[in-house]
Amino acid sequence: MKCRLLAVGPRRCLAECYGHDIDLTQRELSYTAIADLRTQYRPGDELDCIVKGYDAPRRELLISVKETESNPFEGAEQRHPVGSRRYAVIAGKYGGRVFCNLPDGTVCMCNYSYQHEDSEFQSGDHVTLVVQRFEREKRQMYGKILSKR
Repeated sequence: MKCRLLAVGPRRCLAECYGHDIDLTQRELSYTAIADLRTQYRPGDELDCIVKGYDAPRRELLISVKETESNPFEGAEQRHPVGSRRYAVIAGKYGGRVFCNLPDGTVCMCNYSYQHEDSEFQSGDHVTLVVQRFEREKRQMYGKILSKR
């Protein structure tokens, strides 16, 4: 089904779907980390979505835009084996970690190698990282940033 974006902010979007106003965060919109939703979405955009449920007491429709596509984490262990080096773009920073997007849409949660500091890197920087491990339960890939490109 379709939903239409009514308003887009840096971290949230307001969407309308079948008469319901729905507050969407980046988590419901994309598997890829997006630092500022306004770079990807605009008011008036129509997006495919799936209905995940309906909370009758709250009269809320629960939807997901990202689940209309396959999760890039699936098969990432084969595409990006542990120890491999990959180019990525820093999507954002949170809690001492850096979220990097690989070209295939996989998100790698990174920290810095010992010779680098957080102040050297900004969102949007192109970096080289090394894949360190995968956590299947969390569906998360972890790595270390080696250098800026």
